[in-house]
Amino acid sequence: MAAMKESYEKQGQALMNMSRKNAEIEAEKAEYLAIFARHNLDMLAIKKPGLIENRFRNASDAVMEGLEDDTEALYNLSNPDAND
Repeated sequence: MAAMKESYEKQGQALMNMSRKNAEIEAEKAEYLAIFARHNLDMLAIKKPGLIENRFRNASDAVMEGLEDDTEALYNLSNPDAND
């Protein structure tokens, strides 16, 4: 019974952490969507293609690195022996 209670508490804490992280991600998403809403990227890309290309490339690289880091963290959580 004690093990079940401990497991339940750990799951509750994990759920709270995930909910908090989800709220942070949603806020970040809203921030990015607001940026896109304020700018006409089509016109900007036509007028300054080099500027837009570099920014998109850098942002894409940052997103991919974030995905790699998140994937590694999830893998390490589900495979604790892999850290040895």
